Amino acid sequence: MTDIQIALIQALQVHASWLEAPMLFFSFLGDAEFYLLVIAILYWCWDTRLGLRLALLMGITGGLNQALKVAFHLPRPYWVSPEVRALGSNPSFGLPSAHAQGSAALWGLIAADARSRWIWAFTSGMIVLIGISRVFLGVHFPTDVLAGWALGAAVLLGFLVLEEPVGRRIAALPLSGQVLAAFAGSLALAVASFAALATLGDWEVPASWAAGALERSGEAIHPLDLLDAVTASGLFFGFAAGAAADRQPGSMCATGKGSVRLFRYAFGIAVTGAIWYGLGFFAPQDAVPAAYLFQYLRAAVAGAWVSFGAPAFFARYGPGA
Repeated sequence: MTDIQIALIQALQVHASWLEAPMLFFSFLGDAEFYLLVIAILYWCWDTRLGLRLALLMGITGGLNQALKVAFHLPRPYWVSPEVRALGSNPSFGLPSAHAQGSAALWGLIAADARSRWIWAFTSGMIVLIGISRVFLGVHFPTDVLAGWALGAAVLLGFLVLEEPVGRRIAALPLSGQVLAAFAGSLALAVASFAALATLGDWEVPASWAAGALERSGEAIHPLDLLDAVTASGLFFGFAAGAAADRQPGSMCATGKGSVRLFRYAFGIAVTGAIWYGLGFFAPQDAVPAAYLFQYLRAAVAGAWVSFGAPAFFARYGPGA
């Protein structure tokens, strides 16, 4: 199977090289940074409830994806085959594809919420193209993408089934209980990855994988690093706790003129970037436990700004306040 998949990737890269730019674009549409842009514009400017649902769903699917990557600990194509061009790169394990899993969850929820055949057609196309882009770029085997799609659909289905009963129970709790529930959920996401890592024992990344990845992409890999898992966990807590603290969710959202919404988005994203990159300057470089704790808090602050800080600021100081 591996040889067949490598031959397929090589054929795509050789015979359809003109697709490189479009595939890089569609790959970006599956990046976590793009998902944050989508969630923010929905939360602040269009549909607060849908924005929150997407934020929680992406935190869940992101955390599970990182745990499964470590559990399977399988390589990416360009790590193991000199025949594959590294048109993209990624330091984590390959199976399942986070882009495929995340796109199936995010675009699937948008389609389920819209209930429009045209939206379904558009989102289905996005999911397929994002997955294909990862194969074309040499960063995933086709099986990685297929597994990602299947897992993303499964996570989405579970979310749709459980969100109403679980949401009712959490909404009935006092604020302290809701924040505690958000924290417990975020810890569960992080613990899944640490438990998967513990099962590997003294297993180490083959030197040939690291050398192949560095040779073909120019970037080192560190697939046993769990910073991405901690980031997903922290964002989940920040979003959920911030939304719980907002006693009038959505009071300033999905209203106002287009210029008002544009201001919200531009200002809100600018502050989000300042929080993320500003705090990044203080990130510990050596001590792993401290780095993980700092990354969790950094992500939680960014998430809480989106779901609580920005709405509170806009309601009090924004145009039309």
